[in-house]
Amino acid sequence: MDVLDAGTHKEIIAKLDYPAPKCPHCQGQMAKYDFQKESKIPYLECAGYKTLIRLKKRRFRCKVCGKMAVAETSLVKKNHQISIIVK
Repeated sequence: MDVLDAGTHKEIIAKLDYPAPKCPHCQGQMAKYDFQKESKIPYLECAGYKTLIRLKKRRFRCKVCGKMAVAETSLVKKNHQISIIVK
C-alpha cells in the first residue's frame, strides 16, 4: 500500500488479494487469474484532505467451469465503486 499526496487530495494505492475461494457457480476450485482495472473509490476526508482509494481487485477463474469472479471487500458493495461509508 502506498500513499500519494496529490496536493488537493490524498490517494491510497492498494491491491485486494487473498487465496482463491470455491467457485460460486459450481463449487469447483478457482485459481488466481489477474487484477481488474484499478477502481477509484472516494473515501472520507482525512486531516482536511479528500481521500481517494485506488484499488486493484484480484480476479479468479474457475478450473472446472471457467467462470470468473472478483475479490470482494466490505469497503464497497459488489459491482459498485463508491465506498459504503461515503454513501
